Amino acid sequence: MKLDLDRTPVGQSDLPIDGRLNLDFGTEGPGEVRVSGALRVDNLEGRCVVRGELAAIGRASCDRCLGEFELAFPVPVELVVLRDCEAEDTDADTLVVHQRSGVVDLAEALREAAILAVPQSRICRDDCRGLCARCGADLNAGDCGCEAEPFDPRWEGLPD
Repeated sequence: MKLDLDRTPVGQSDLPIDGRLNLDFGTEGPGEVRVSGALRVDNLEGRCVVRGELAAIGRASCDRCLGEFELAFPVPVELVVLRDCEAEDTDADTLVVHQRSGVVDLAEALREAAILAVPQSRICRDDCRGLCARCGADLNAGDCGCEAEPFDPRWEGLPD
């Protein structure tokens, strides 16, 4: 996950990415994820623009049933490596890295992009039934046997 500024050709080139990032940010994060893909590097005069989309795969807990599952999500990446010290106007959403020459470690910038891309709602599958509100049994494994709560007529007018 490094970009060698001295060996990157002028113009467009691809930067293959394949590695692991630690996305632990408290109890909410998926932990370690594997990111892979290729980013496009536009080596322009005085700066390198790195953009693309990586694929991330990690383990997460389902928000409905609390079961662990494999979470896959896209990670959009857009960053600029400035080769001179002059500040440039860039988009507020673009990460800017200042480095004149040598090898730039992109791990922290990619980690930040991956943290921002983690889905807010992590569900193991679309039809996950979650846990029983009374006994806490996993409803994906079958009905728990709890009595259904009586129907409240105030909810009658709402669509299903």
